[in-house]
Amino acid sequence: MAIEDEIINISDIDIGTEILKSDKLLIETSNGTKMIAFKDFVVGPDNISSVRQGQIEGNAIGEADTYYDVITGFNVINNSTTPGLNTKYDQISGTIELGKFNYNAIANLASVSADIGSNQSAIDEIQTDLTQLESLLRATSSDVLNSVTLTQKSCNITVSNGSSTGGNGRKNGPILFTTTDLSPVNDNCTVTLDPFKITFPAEDQGLVNNSRFMIIGQFQIQAAFNLPRRIYIYRTNSAAATEELVFSSSVNEGRSPNYQPNNFSAVVRIKHGDSLRLSSDGVISSGSLDIFKIN
Repeated sequence: MAIEDEIINISDIDIGTEILKSDKLLIETSNGTKMIAFKDFVVGPDNISSVRQGQIEGNAIGEADTYYDVITGFNVINNSTTPGLNTKYDQISGTIELGKFNYNAIANLASVSADIGSNQSAIDEIQTDLTQLESLLRATSSDVLNSVTLTQKSCNITVSNGSSTGGNGRKNGPILFTTTDLSPVNDNCTVTLDPFKITFPAEDQGLVNNSRFMIIGQFQIQAAFNLPRRIYIYRTNSAAATEELVFSSSVNEGRSPNYQPNNFSAVVRIKHGDSLRLSSDGVISSGSLDIFKIN
């Protein structure tokens, strides 16, 4: 048999499908050819010269430097920091706090999204009104516009020294006042104090139709043991139809004749010719009322 027939090439060896920890590797060392168990085969930075330190996970070798960028007041590690740095909490705390800050900002933005939508709706409505107004003005002659006089006078009022004999638990006790601290500037706005009633102007008398008014009341009302005592606001339109708008309630835990605060605020819409009045189902010793236009 020829010598070349006994030669075995690596390519002639069977291909294995896995390496077990009990398998052996053949290595060439300075002390000769050796065998080493696969479980003892260790790969690290010291024996792989072709791998850069920055590609190896784990602690940085030698002196490590940490560099930060300040983002929204928080120190955040940047890419100038030594690769492989084994970070501690105080080094990444800024990143964590920035995450919390961003989360809270997003949560707050979500909470006001409804307000944003409502405001946009109001803006769209104003733009529509302005477009209609522009079309109306363009279609109106200069002579007609020169003859128009726009007047709007306040119907704001403040009254004090209020009282009521109450309705003995029924909501029909009228409330009266003795002092007018602020009278309406608009002469077409009429006020009676005993019992209190304010009637707003009709059309073309200095009041924008469907205006919003803020109503603020501060009263002392007689206690009724464990029973609420209320103050009611009624609106009557120009056709004499009356509706109850709102009521304020105070929970009375004492017995008569103790008096307790009953304060309220409400926003109501007023049309031409509307009137407002108040009543109470309990005895009122004192009180004041403010009504003023907000738009």
